[in-house]
Amino acid sequence: MADQLASWNDTPTRAAILHFVERVTTEGGPDFVPPSERIATFDNDGTLWCEKPLYVQAEFILRKWRAMAEADPSLAERQPYKAVVENDQAWLSALTDHVPDLVRGVSEAFGGLTTEAFEAEVVEFFESVRHPTLDVAYTEAGYAPMRELLALLESSDFRVFICSGGGRDFIRPVSERIYGIPRERVIGSSAPLELRDGALVRTEGVEQPIDDGPGKPVHIWARIGRRPLLAGGNADGDVEMLAQARFALLVDHDDADREFAYTSGAEKSLEAAAAHGWTVVSIRNDWATVFA
Repeated sequence: MADQLASWNDTPTRAAILHFVERVTTEGGPDFVPPSERIATFDNDGTLWCEKPLYVQAEFILRKWRAMAEADPSLAERQPYKAVVENDQAWLSALTDHVPDLVRGVSEAFGGLTTEAFEAEVVEFFESVRHPTLDVAYTEAGYAPMRELLALLESSDFRVFICSGGGRDFIRPVSERIYGIPRERVIGSSAPLELRDGALVRTEGVEQPIDDGPGKPVHIWARIGRRPLLAGGNADGDVEMLAQARFALLVDHDDADREFAYTSGAEKSLEAAAAHGWTVVSIRNDWATVFA
């Protein structure tokens, strides 16, 4: 089992993960959990792939808005297109503070598309766009140690799900390629869908609750009907999901040399980890390799 985590340093964090998996999979042991109950859920952005300097899906959306404004210059007179055209980094860096503009812009960009048409745009993005600082395809911006952990859990009869605050249908086309996780095990936020003439079509707005914060346990239960045995996250929006699990894993971004160092948006999760004894992964100390 230990040799499956080759990108991890031999630290107490790695030992804690291996010990937990061994305990719950040892038949006849006091902590044995039957395979049917071995559920693992992982956040995506910042947990499984790099989320800096910009969320991957945000880059996808901004490129779409830029193309729309170029095709129709009148759009540049209002947000969110105005910020994109003017490269207003202050406005764009606080995108989640402008939820009405964000939702309206996403609805205008992708509302009315069939699920197949939307997926085609997602695939084209991943095939053509590279990470701005790592200079690799976004499909190569996943964390090698986490990919190994997902594989270890799968080989230990866990059913592993991605539970992202980002778009479910944005991750599904690449989840198996990047993580080995089939698309049907991706849970996330989504535009409402409607059946029109036999086609599934994206409509305006976003399904509530979004798959973040308290919405994560709601989505997990609605989709799986079980609480996670193990859960992994990296930010404040993951606290409620991590609190549901017997084993909670929090990724701490503390390696400015190989990735990024930041705690913004993770203050509450780090406090919760200290208070509840969650296992914290230090990228600097626990990972021998960050990217494959």
